[in-house]
Amino acid sequence: MAVAGTDRPTHGVDVTGDPLERGIASLAAHAEYTKGLGAGAFEPRPFLTWAARQGGPALGVEAAVLFDVHQLAFEGPPPWEQ
Repeated sequence: MAVAGTDRPTHGVDVTGDPLERGIASLAAHAEYTKGLGAGAFEPRPFLTWAARQGGPALGVEAAVLFDVHQLAFEGPPPWEQ
């Protein structure tokens, strides 16, 4: 499980260029979702660009997504297979 926005991220992905553009387009295509993200007009491009540029320096790149990775492990078979 990957969790973004943590104080001490353990992993990161360079999203400079096309990956960031695709992420912006994807979020922009979900207008119903973005309506519920807070007061005022939510614009995906400035928000995602700002967020990715905050993470970039940690990887030495222009834009990155940083997150904490947690492995979900079960004793025996996973519950959905029982």
